[in-house]
Amino acid sequence: MNFLMNSTTATSLVNLPSFYATTIEEWRSAPEDRGSNEIQVRPIQPDDFEREREFVERLSPRTAYQRLMSARKPSTEELMRWTHIDRSHEGAVVATVVIDGREQQVGVARYVVEDTQGEADFAIVIADEWQGSGLGIRLLSALIDLARQSGIKQLSGSTLSDNRGMLALARRLGFSLSKEAGAAIVTNLRLTLES
Repeated sequence: MNFLMNSTTATSLVNLPSFYATTIEEWRSAPEDRGSNEIQVRPIQPDDFEREREFVERLSPRTAYQRLMSARKPSTEELMRWTHIDRSHEGAVVATVVIDGREQQVGVARYVVEDTQGEADFAIVIADEWQGSGLGIRLLSALIDLARQSGIKQLSGSTLSDNRGMLALARRLGFSLSKEAGAAIVTNLRLTLES
């Protein structure tokens, strides 16, 4: 999957447990300090729409391109879908900080179940100023935990082959990497969650 969530996801998907919807408050992680900013990782919520929009707008052209694998800007409908997720087959966590008394999003990781076998496509993007800070591993680890608890058996995704940060993060978390057949500029990432 590229770093754009597909709006044509199949509707006959594996029945996931209601964990995600029932424990949203319990699932918030303890804040982590980064200088004067505490980072909070939590499930995405519908009222994150404006934070998500501002987050996407603040991404550099390079980071936005790596996220969407194109130079286009996401539509309002896409942003709405990214924040108003269907928890029966999607999971998403955001990293936020409070700056000048206002919560701002600095990262997001998400998955969408694509088939009845429990495989999900995932995506992650970190704000430019937070890349290299360790936030990626924390955010993707939280998504992996959420996927496991929701019964997901495998996460897969793809990234541009020159996205060294994402490739290093995937390796560190145990993903297998392979070049996409016929498209060496794309690397596929896969992580089996069941033992």
